[in-house]
Amino acid sequence: MISSAHNVAAQGKYIAIASTTVETKEPEKEIRPALELLEPIEQKFVSISDLLVPKDLGTESQIFISRTYDATTHFETTCDDIKDIYKRMMGSEFDFEEMKRKKNDIYGED
Repeated sequence: MISSAHNVAAQGKYIAIASTTVETKEPEKEIRPALELLEPIEQKFVSISDLLVPKDLGTESQIFISRTYDATTHFETTCDDIKDIYKRMMGSEFDFEEMKRKKNDIYGED
């Protein structure tokens, strides 16, 4: 949930996201418990999107395609997908520690 503190909603108003991976033929019913916690709801938008995945790893074609966004709201799985694409492209995992060292070299920060 976000609010005017994030400069995205009017004072006293909130924007909330309730999401899930659809498991039944009544997806809105699946999020009903979350919606009840948010009441009263002034305006609601419902959308359902297919989850798509690439047909191959891209290692032969050198065409690397990401998965579509899923129900996570903070892009956890998207970040995992990006790291996986990097590994398939480069043959090794991204070295975040190396980036920290470079930042320290450039900006003198720890």
